[in-house]
Amino acid sequence: MARPPALTDWRAVWAVFAAGLAAGAYMTKVAPALPAMRAELGLTLVESGLIATTFNIMGMAVGMLAGVVCDRFGHKRLALAGLVVMALGGLLGATAGGFTLLLFSRFLEGIGFVLFAVCAPTLMSASAATARDRARALGLWSAYMPSGGTLGLLAAPVFIGVSGWRGFWLALAAAAAAAALLFAHAVPPTRYGEVRSLRLVVESLESTGNLVMAALFLCYVAQWSSVMLWLPTFLADEYAVSAAAAALATALMVLVNVPGNLLGGWLLSRGVPRGPLIIAGALVAAACEAGMLAASLPGPLRFALVLAFSVSAGVIPASIFAGLPVHARTPQHIATANGLVLQASQAGQFVGPLALAWIASRYGGWNAALWPMLGFAALAACCGALLGRIEKRLPARR
Repeated sequence: MARPPALTDWRAVWAVFAAGLAAGAYMTKVAPALPAMRAELGLTLVESGLIATTFNIMGMAVGMLAGVVCDRFGHKRLALAGLVVMALGGLLGATAGGFTLLLFSRFLEGIGFVLFAVCAPTLMSASAATARDRARALGLWSAYMPSGGTLGLLAAPVFIGVSGWRGFWLALAAAAAAAALLFAHAVPPTRYGEVRSLRLVVESLESTGNLVMAALFLCYVAQWSSVMLWLPTFLADEYAVSAAAAALATALMVLVNVPGNLLGGWLLSRGVPRGPLIIAGALVAAACEAGMLAASLPGPLRFALVLAFSVSAGVIPASIFAGLPVHARTPQHIATANGLVLQASQAGQFVGPLALAWIASRYGGWNAALWPMLGFAALAACCGALLGRIEKRLPARR
């Protein structure tokens, strides 16, 4: 008697994504809370910047190491530990009376975030029974940051207005704890510990596909995070938009990235090749960048192009996350490869906005920022072309 076909565990997929929403909110929670935190704690601009970028530094430093640890000791175990550490870091931050303890709490949150974010794609992939469902699940996962980040940005004014930034910190800590409970109950464990860690690292770095996807994510994040971070400043400088309106515009820009992520996963599940999809997303994003930084265009049209940029670029992370199982030698290599990709993305998030700010301030305003943006887009398109060539040699694994 034939065995019935395995079914995708969508309950586990959605539990991982729900935890990802909490993680995404942790990434964006500092920006809307900074004015209140600076007023209460007397933080300088430099101290505020350090609190905001600690997440990036942790990812840049230990992303691949976290992948190795997860591969060795268990993806569910360490992802769950990451959620718990995030919750504890949030609780500690809510009690902070000064810069040092607050920075340490963000350090803990960064560790928890990296542990969870590195393990999550492996758990998503393991829950899918078919290649088509795997592409859908990982396309969904690629939307965790913009979805959770938008929820955090929209919730911040409500909680801060009622109970201050400490109340907002406690609310997100509670969300992380609730996500951990759901995660523990709904997500099955994966196999682990069968391959030595050093071998996982070497073999993951030997994969040209992994290296190309890491470079691609750096280029994508450098563009997208730069627009997200500097959009409020741009709107204030160019159009004297209020802080509230700028925050709402930024939340909308983050939110519309989600349909792009989901569209990318859907197209991949329908058999659209990864390379051409990445090239198309990068080229449309470049065209939008040229328009949104053109001073001759009217403001509403420029903002519409910002939204179009966020949607079109969103197919790139979906393509990357769905590509991790394709280029992993074994399922145990996925978390290590994802750690490499995460490190590259954090580097892009750290370097991109700083580079654009330096160029804009030195060479005549925001219009000068177009050239590095187009450069990142061109490199992303080149990565897509190279990835397509690599995957033509992997027909049995695509």
